[in-house]
Amino acid sequence: MISSRRCNDDAIEAILLYGVRPDAACNDGRSGKAIDNNQNLIPKQPTETELTIEGKKVEPPDSVKDGQRLIETPPLELGKTYAYKVSVVIIPNNYTKIFRNREITFKAGENVTLDMTKEDKATDKIEVRWVPTPDDIVDKMCELGKIQKTDVVYDFGCGDAVMLIRPIKTGKADKGVGIDIDPKMVAIAKEKVKEADLEKKIIIKQGDILDVKPQDCADATLVLLYIGDDLGARLGPVLQKSLKPGARIVSHRFTLGDWKPEKTIEVIGVDGDSYTLHLWTIPDPKKKTEPKKSGK
Repeated sequence: MISSRRCNDDAIEAILLYGVRPDAACNDGRSGKAIDNNQNLIPKQPTETELTIEGKKVEPPDSVKDGQRLIETPPLELGKTYAYKVSVVIIPNNYTKIFRNREITFKAGENVTLDMTKEDKATDKIEVRWVPTPDDIVDKMCELGKIQKTDVVYDFGCGDAVMLIRPIKTGKADKGVGIDIDPKMVAIAKEKVKEADLEKKIIIKQGDILDVKPQDCADATLVLLYIGDDLGARLGPVLQKSLKPGARIVSHRFTLGDWKPEKTIEVIGVDGDSYTLHLWTIPDPKKKTEPKKSGK
């Protein structure tokens, strides 16, 4: 919560609750407004959060009760309206960051509630740290996706573009498009494509893959992915709406939210490690699936 001070008066609260359970009490014993059940901005470890209010980082307290924090403002002028910008970076693992921004408006003495636990797909941003996929695993992904020489391969979150360069350089696919949010990785990918002499075959773009529209990937026939589960959950519905029937999606390790893969395999890499690969195919609505027989 944010505790706001009125000038020449005792501290009066403007409350910012992070996932307080119904009927939970504020730190000073006064009841706060309840929001979603059992949701906390401060999840259990190993998740971390970084909170910023009005551009200033707020260090986490020694303990957090019911997922709430008490932030005290400077003295505020009675009757005047204030707007605070609140940002939180949620770090659920060592490769994913979720950026959430909100604005709260209040007057000194008013009780207000801001829930930072709720996802907003329109404004939340997700970044995933790049981790390379070994060449032999890229080959296995292509095999699972039944790659063809006429395929146009897309890699959302392409990193250094190995998932594009590898299949096109070996003649297993025709063209490729990669999108990455990190300008440094885009520069690296473009250089790798140039080194492979594939500038006429592969296009690298900078952008947020969650901003992809159907027209942006209308020609995609095979999508190769290595992104986190959080980003995958957001990207899955986009791909379902954007890709044409028959297009295949192969993901290294991570799934696409509630969209269950039609096939999952485990492969052993040349490094001796085990790798999990998932496959989805965009169905053709014109083709009806025959009901399974009972066997009787």
